[in-house]
Amino acid sequence: MAILLTVLRLLAFLLSAVGYVAIARAYWKITARASYIFVFSAQALIVYFAGLIGVLPYVAYALFGGGIVALVALILNKKIAQAFNRTSLSAINLAFIAVFGAISASLIETRFVHYDNFSHWAVVVKYMLATNRIPDAASAIIDFKSYPLGSSSFLYYVGRIVGNGEGVMLVGQGILLFASFYAVFGAIRDQKRFLLAALLGLGCTVMAIFNISIRINNLLVDFLLPALALASIGILLVERKRFFTACLAVLPVLGLLIIVKNTGVIFALFGFVFLIYRSVQFQREDAKLRPYFWSALLIIGLSLLPLILWNVHTSLAFPTDAGKFSYDFQTLSSFTIDKTPVQIQYIVQLFLYTTTSLSQLPTLGFLIFNGVALVSYLVARFVFHKKWKLLGTLLLLDLAVVLYYGGILAMYILSMPIDEALRLAGFDRYASSMILFLIGVVSMRLTMDVENSFYYQQGEQRDYRAFKSLTTKNIYQTATLLLSLVAGLLLLSELNGMNHMREAYQESLPARVSAVTGDNWHAPDNDTRYLFYSSDAGGEVSSYELPYVGRYFLFASQVDAVSAFTDDAFMGQIQTYDKFVILESTPEIRAYMQAHANLPGEVGIYDVRETFPEAEIPQA
Repeated sequence: MAILLTVLRLLAFLLSAVGYVAIARAYWKITARASYIFVFSAQALIVYFAGLIGVLPYVAYALFGGGIVALVALILNKKIAQAFNRTSLSAINLAFIAVFGAISASLIETRFVHYDNFSHWAVVVKYMLATNRIPDAASAIIDFKSYPLGSSSFLYYVGRIVGNGEGVMLVGQGILLFASFYAVFGAIRDQKRFLLAALLGLGCTVMAIFNISIRINNLLVDFLLPALALASIGILLVERKRFFTACLAVLPVLGLLIIVKNTGVIFALFGFVFLIYRSVQFQREDAKLRPYFWSALLIIGLSLLPLILWNVHTSLAFPTDAGKFSYDFQTLSSFTIDKTPVQIQYIVQLFLYTTTSLSQLPTLGFLIFNGVALVSYLVARFVFHKKWKLLGTLLLLDLAVVLYYGGILAMYILSMPIDEALRLAGFDRYASSMILFLIGVVSMRLTMDVENSFYYQQGEQRDYRAFKSLTTKNIYQTATLLLSLVAGLLLLSELNGMNHMREAYQESLPARVSAVTGDNWHAPDNDTRYLFYSSDAGGEVSSYELPYVGRYFLFASQVDAVSAFTDDAFMGQIQTYDKFVILESTPEIRAYMQAHANLPGEVGIYDVRETFPEAEIPQA
């Protein structure tokens, strides 16, 4: 029953979004491909600004209600047909709906397992939902307060309307991802050529293979960064003849991208560069010399506003907080490196070895797609005598990858804590984001080159003849079938992988913890002190994963864990806590509990004052 109510609320949320999409299409003439990510990004920014001024729940409910009212009004005045016509039921759109439905059905019952969900990304959304405000200096349960709240603001909006829960958060992020990829298909000029959709769809699904470390069944934003960057490029491509409409549509996307994570500004740069490139193209073709270039600069400036406001907020709300990704412009002049030359040399050598190792998926993705792009270009150039732009795009992307990797290395040396830098913590995620962007752009450029190579170019009015000959038609149909089949199999493989992880959840650490603690959604508990005990067989104590998972489910800021103890010292340690949580009933803890509490030492939560009468508990 609970899942049915959640699904119904989700459908209501989507209907509200459709109301805004209809307005964007009917009145602002934003192209269908760009409309969804435009609306969702704008909603995320509105909620983000609402959080900065402290009116989160009011704005969330107003946004939802406004979308429903807009949809009803458009239906009543018969304007809805201007937004959604018969082309909305195209094969491509139906395929998107089917895939989104299948992925969402899996995500809505999925639970978090990745470490970083519990260290930040999930806990900050839970905090916003539980308190209806963004973190401040007193938010002890949030460690990384300098991380911006771009995607978290949208997930708060989804959760406020649809309901609390891990699956709801995942579906919310899935909505952003699918809207982004829907915009990516704006690279296709002739939307009725299904071969092009199959080719680009295959490129997008291949990204799932190189996305193992940041799959969509967790809230890590490292996949959202390239997806939004690709969406911004797709918007600028789909609005081919209306530059100022493109500027309007891309503005909230770039504004959201730049506050998804501090490193989002790197991916926003790609959107900025392409926006300026498009403005120059329009300027050359316009005899009236309208202000295309200055409009592009204005959009770039406005898209930076959310980041500027976030830096103002962080400097005022928690001036002493610093993180490995934080922008602290005031201290750059006195910046010092906290690593020795020997440590820096080790980091550089390990980085070079890792980036060139074929065991790394990002490295494989870089080499494979460089090879695919190069072979495709050479075949087109010397076999079919077509002048494609793929090679030039590839060279620019390779240069961007080199610069991006240099930035990662600089981060490890300059700002990453030494223990994390010496093991290149998070390298696979950071590198994968850039390689996913490369795969996406190569797929878009390849699809555009293939479309431009068709013998007959179709427009809005279809010509009676679409192929040079019956042979080319048969080749077209066979290629479409094969590409669609491979893309479908890859999507099915990704879905099966997600379902397998969901079914294996009961064996995971989060499942074991939540079975003991429950999933608490009360206001954060900053007073009660918890101590977990586990044998550390899976490294959950030594890796600090257990305290983070415990903090999320208990929703308490003071959570620690221990795996080994001696009788004499442990009593002195345990009396500094209010609650003792046995996660694993080992012979050692059973013997201790029997000796000191006359209890069997079963899994559960124990009140320290009641359980250990001989302990002298200091009063808080």
